[in-house]
Amino acid sequence: MKKLCLLILMLFFSLIEVKAAIKIAPSTIELNANTTKKDYISTAFNVSGGINETIRFKLYPVFFKYDEKGRFIELKDNGQKESLMGKIKFYPMEFTCQNGQPQKVRLTITGLKTLQNGESRLMLFLEDVNTKEVLLSKLNGNIGGKILVKTRVGVPIYVNKGNFTKKAQILTLNANENNGILNCTYKISSNGTSKVRYNGWGYITDNNNNLLKKFKVISSNIPGGIGSYLEKEQKIDLKDCNLNNDKNYNLKLVLTYMDENNKEKILKKETSFNILKSNMNNI
Repeated sequence: MKKLCLLILMLFFSLIEVKAAIKIAPSTIELNANTTKKDYISTAFNVSGGINETIRFKLYPVFFKYDEKGRFIELKDNGQKESLMGKIKFYPMEFTCQNGQPQKVRLTITGLKTLQNGESRLMLFLEDVNTKEVLLSKLNGNIGGKILVKTRVGVPIYVNKGNFTKKAQILTLNANENNGILNCTYKISSNGTSKVRYNGWGYITDNNNNLLKKFKVISSNIPGGIGSYLEKEQKIDLKDCNLNNDKNYNLKLVLTYMDENNKEKILKKETSFNILKSNMNNI
């Protein structure tokens, strides 16, 4: 049992993202194969660390998908038609970020003529080559063991080709308040042939349309394809809104994304929610 728990912890820490002061720009790369007549397309991104940090990275690609909750899932490379595995070249393959100095990573996607129409993808991971030890403490304060930690951060890379489309729609929106926290859940579909990345804002108003709170909606990717959708949940603190019990309020989401012609599309959805008297007594 101890070995199983240790294995689970190792898997968890092995997938932990690099937080610290690591910056990657752009954090997502999306390329349009229709913009070149060549059989390849190139781009680059920059990586930098903290002023007093020294981190050495090695780079490697993996095939992946996002599930209906927006979670990353690494897939075995079996030559899937939507995979860019075997078609990416990047340089450097290993480098050191030191004292906040930026490092440029150049990459090229080859074999564009063999790609499917629509979207192809992979994730390029930057993994810290220096393994760190984390000591585990027992309840009595003694050392109970240690685990090895590898940190990594991924840059998703997409290539669109042919007559690809980006079409999104908010299907459902629900809101429930409990103890001053609004639980916002929504379902958004993507029926085009390429993924959609959305951003946006949420607005809480009273029945007179007075704005009580504005909050940033957590952005995410929705995979493309007929029947593809994403279910998201976001909690909003209402304790600074001075809401009254047994009264209805409105929640509105306004999301935006760029379509296949790089034009902004706007999605809107509204719902209402009630503040229960029992809940208000706890705010």
